This record gives sequence, structure tokens and C-alpha cells, in this order.
Amino acid sequence: MLNLSFIRQVGPVQWAVRYSMLQFRKRILRQDSTLRLPTGMRIRLPRHSGCATEVYVTNGNIDWGSEAVFVQFAEPSRDFLDIGSHFGYYATYCAPRVRQVYAFEPGACNLTALRQNAALSSNIQIVEMAVSSHDGEADFFSGVGSTVGSLNNVGGAVTKVRITTVDSFVENHPEINVGLIKTDIEGHDLEALQGMHATVARFQPLILTECEWSQALQNLCAAWKYRIFAFTHDRLTDKPGYHDLSDDDVTKYFCKMLFLVPEKLQPAFSGIGKN
Repeated sequence: MLNLSFIRQVGPVQWAVRYSMLQFRKRILRQDSTLRLPTGMRIRLPRHSGCATEVYVTNGNIDWGSEAVFVQFAEPSRDFLDIGSHFGYYATYCAPRVRQVYAFEPGACNLTALRQNAALSSNIQIVEMAVSSHDGEADFFSGVGSTVGSLNNVGGAVTKVRITTVDSFVENHPEINVGLIKTDIEGHDLEALQGMHATVARFQPLILTECEWSQALQNLCAAWKYRIFAFTHDRLTDKPGYHDLSDDDVTKYFCKMLFLVPEKLQPAFSGIGKN
């Protein structure tokens, strides 16, 4: 299915050129594609992945500019937890700017592509675990494609996977210095956030998440003294924007990814929409 929002974002001509080139490689040559990301790393894009198609046609801008802002706050002495790494898009994007990437991915169908991309960098460590609000073991549902695997029941084949909280993982890795966290785990993001209280208190990381807006999320951020910012699209006109979110905003705008922002970074994020 064609994504009209991406066509408008990229421009019809540029989109048509990039999409046609990609389809030729996928369907005629039966080859994966590669793309040099804005941070300099080259990523391998598996031809059977819809998300990889979006990465290619948008030239590494599938989250409406969130990637570029997120990586601005990377520090070479600190680490990035990529929760729901898939084939390693964010891991590869951020790897040149951080000390170490920990790429969490429990989905077996994604691991081959993730390993191929991790091999292109010296600082991406794959963690074959899911992340939740508790430790142990859980059912992992494959869904209908590689991008929708989840601990939530999204259908598809079911496998048992190991699960960890961010707090447990960090406690077991005393060398870690968490500067960035991304979660994109198909509806299980709130549970992952609920398992990182100690990590947030200690490191005050910038968090980028696909978590849906809810009272529980607002309460969590209030307890952390975090604020929520996002790139948005108007629900009526699809006009892009950027907001320090409130309840009124989320009734007016679509949000794809949310920035959960610690106090020290809030002035910088407040200024983004004014530049």
C-alpha cells in the first residue's frame, strides 16, 4: 500500500524515482538495497521489509525528523539502548555518535538482517531479549510481518523469549552510561518504560518512544519531571508541525514518535519549533 504521507514528505518525483529503483532491485534483481544514513553509516535494507522500503524512499527520515533531532543529543562517552531494533535502523543511525549501542531484538526473523548491519560497526551489541516491566520469560507473537512482532497478542506464530527490564539490564552491566533510549515495540512501549525508573533517575536519558499518549504515560513523565515533545501532522490537513504536547494537542494532531525529555534538555527542545 502506498503511503501518501511519505509521498508528500519526499515529493512525488523524488519518491517515484527512489521507489522505482528500489522495486527494480527487490523484484527484478532480487537484491537487498543499501543506503548511507545521514550520520555516515551505510545500512543494508532487507528487500522483504516494508519498513526498509520506507527508510529508502525517505532517505532515512521515516519518523518525520525525529531521527535527526534524537542523534543531535548523542554523546561519544555515553550509550544507546535501542529497544525493538528490528533490522538495526536506529542502531546503525546512531552508532557513529555514541560509545556503544545495545540493540534489543527478540524476533528471530529480524536477527539475520540485524547481525548483518551490526557487523558494519564495531560498537553495536545485539541483545536477543525483549524488554518489559518485569524479568523472566514470555510469549512473543510474530504478527503478520517482521515489523509487528510483540509481547502483546498481535497474532501469528508464538515463541517463548527471554524478557528483561531496562533497570535489570543496566544493573547487570555496571560499565554502561545510558544517554539515549528508543522504544518501538508494537504496543508494549509503556511496559518497557515502566521498567526503567532507576535508569531514568540515575542517567536522565533522552527517550524516543512509539508509546501511545495516555494518562499512564503522562503520570510517568510527571514523576520523572520529563516533558513530552513530538513532530506532528494535523489530523485534518496533514500539515507537519512540532509541539510540546498537551491533551488538547493530541486530539488535533497525529504523533508518530514521542520525545520524553529530561529537565536538563527541555530548554533545547522548547527552542526546536522556534528555529
